[in-house]
Amino acid sequence: MKDLPKPIKMKRSTDRAFTILCIDDETANLKILSSVLKQDHQVMVAKSAKQGFDIAIDVLPDLIILDVVMPDVSGFDLIEKIKKSAQLKDIPVIFITGLNSSEDEEKGLLLGACDYIHKPFNHSIIRARVNTHLEIVRQRRLLEKFANFDSLTELPNRRKWEQDIDDIWNLAAVNGESVTIGMIDVDHFKLYNDHYGHQQGDIVLRKLSGALNRVLFDYKGKIYRYGGEEFIFYLPEVAHDVLHKILNECVEIVRSLDIEHTQSKVADVVTISLGAVEQIPDIADSIDSAIKIADHNLYDVKSQSRNSYAVSSYKRES
Repeated sequence: MKDLPKPIKMKRSTDRAFTILCIDDETANLKILSSVLKQDHQVMVAKSAKQGFDIAIDVLPDLIILDVVMPDVSGFDLIEKIKKSAQLKDIPVIFITGLNSSEDEEKGLLLGACDYIHKPFNHSIIRARVNTHLEIVRQRRLLEKFANFDSLTELPNRRKWEQDIDDIWNLAAVNGESVTIGMIDVDHFKLYNDHYGHQQGDIVLRKLSGALNRVLFDYKGKIYRYGGEEFIFYLPEVAHDVLHKILNECVEIVRSLDIEHTQSKVADVVTISLGAVEQIPDIADSIDSAIKIADHNLYDVKSQSRNSYAVSSYKRES
């Protein structure tokens, strides 16, 4: 695809620029839109609906500016395709058009467009409307961040886990790769809070969550705060010996923080217990069953030694 348009580089180096995809079969219109927007944003262009859809899937722009009248596939047809795509459906689309019919404008808005800009272009109106919708995007993402992240540990929360894990699980099933699901509990944390106070307990959760996050991140894993002193994580496929190394490293790094815990019945410092299951998922398998196995392994560790881990491999019976 030698004629694939290259992104016009943003000119400022302060805040991250938004990415705007402009789709129009007229080169002159694309040049105008690029010249108006490129000083503040990263602009990408496409000269057909097919090319525009392919670029959108590839880069996931923050905003799409879409011409209504194009050969082969119209803007109306393309926005229907965009809104049916799980990856693209939430991206705002602004229509640009030389059509002045109120019926056409109504049709575009009903199909999911957030705004209409009429040709010929007024540069100030383009900037104002684009910036208005990008501000909405920024605010929506800020709300999503607050909704999906735990303010104390700054880890993604249980809600975010439930959003992410189905994709991770299904991808592993499709690729025939194993995934490890693990659950972590802070040993005798209630006794810690009772003795040292909840404020100090919060500090402990922040410290150990940061330490655990660093370990798992190095192996492309991700940890979430599940609730209270409980954490849940996943790891992509690794060799069996490497998996044991990672889980042991999680236990050891918390102990190495050397946080005093005189009330613990395990050690004189804060420790964790960890239960995990390694599994090659099948589409028919439920993630809930894997979580139950990991939780059962965690229970075994807590009822025996604590300050340790247990992991099992689960293979679905054929």
